[in-house]
Amino acid sequence: MQLSKIESTNTHHPKHNAKIAIIGGGSLYCASFMQSILHQPEALNGCTIVLMDKNEERLNITYMISKKLFQHAGLNLTIERTTNQEEAIEDANFVLTTFRTGGLQARVFDEKIPISHGLIGQDTIGPGGFFYALRTAPVVAGIAAEMEKIAPKAFLLNYTSPSNIIAETIAHSSGIRVIGLEDHPFLETERLAKLMGIAPLLPKRLHPRRVGISHGNWTTELWREGENILPRIIQWCEDFVQHNPNMTEDNYQEILLATLTMQYKTIPSYYMHYYYFPEIVQKYQRKRATTPSEDKQQQRSQLLASYKQEASKDLPDLSQLPGDPGLGNFALSVISSILDDTGEEWVLSVTNNGALNFLADDRVVELPCRVDARGATPLTQQDGGLSIDQRGLIAALAEYEGATARVALWGNRRDAIKALAANPLVWSFGKAEQVYDDLAQAHKAYLPERLLK
Repeated sequence: MQLSKIESTNTHHPKHNAKIAIIGGGSLYCASFMQSILHQPEALNGCTIVLMDKNEERLNITYMISKKLFQHAGLNLTIERTTNQEEAIEDANFVLTTFRTGGLQARVFDEKIPISHGLIGQDTIGPGGFFYALRTAPVVAGIAAEMEKIAPKAFLLNYTSPSNIIAETIAHSSGIRVIGLEDHPFLETERLAKLMGIAPLLPKRLHPRRVGISHGNWTTELWREGENILPRIIQWCEDFVQHNPNMTEDNYQEILLATLTMQYKTIPSYYMHYYYFPEIVQKYQRKRATTPSEDKQQQRSQLLASYKQEASKDLPDLSQLPGDPGLGNFALSVISSILDDTGEEWVLSVTNNGALNFLADDRVVELPCRVDARGATPLTQQDGGLSIDQRGLIAALAEYEGATARVALWGNRRDAIKALAANPLVWSFGKAEQVYDDLAQAHKAYLPERLLK
């Protein structure tokens, strides 16, 4: 399929002439990025967005919705579509990766098979996240290799999970500048602030001191208009736990995360409750008749039909469709900070380079960064305000992820089992070997032969 494009006739003077390629541009959730552009019409003035996806049906839906929305708004923006990855990447300034290798069915395996081995069933962490990385990291590494040839100055902005391991893979195999974006909309800092009725005074925002790695970090300060509101959030969590003693399938995650906030006087990332309360999580996972991915599979056809319907309208309305606008706003804000050389602070995943003193310099970390024309520069945090026990878990996770990145690119079955055994949610060679073979069999269509023998 050749490039197909529309151009606005808007005559405003363009601020930029950047090309932004979105690999996985047929994702229905990519529409949230397009909505963000409508809310910040000057952010990409004069730019070109190229949507690339191998699924031509979904690609066309996203393209038609975006085209109509941009034309109606009169944006000075070019949007293109293609199924050819090389065409999308060539001469790009930014390459945004957002896709799931193996689709929802692969995610179902990642969630179900570990449970049968007495382990946490989750698609981003534990054995499920490990195999998500094995399937995906070589694909993103291939994109980076292509960028080195035809877009060597571009930034690779990665939304694909597990984001820290993907960034590790690129950092150790490519000269391309890679920045990991938070791929989970459920950020504890923002969620707790909203529950308390604490919101930033627009157009300002909350500024967290979030330190660790993606999916494994703590927020040790949270600033709003010059005030560190963390003590108020800790007090709220103490009250919440005290008045919600009965744990249920619907509230157990909230109670566990509030408990961690209360006990450690810092806000954990969403995934931390898996590490600190695995037995409770497993109890509730075993009670579920279906996994989250199986629920999504049942909703997929209806969701696709809804997007098709909006694509057929003269003016699509996405306000009632699933999708987190926060993800789109975040990606757009990071791109704008680079294009406009603003030096604004954002929490991103980048190579450590001494920013955290308890992790190796070549580990990928998630923490506040200064973002300008050079990219994302981590702001030095020393120990990040974390206690030795908090640092210990993060260090174990970081080294496990570094080992996983190397296995994904160069390892064999034996290397992979050893890496998986180092995962804090496994920590058993015997269990690692058993769950590895079952998951490898389920995912063999997406794994290189070296990982199967």
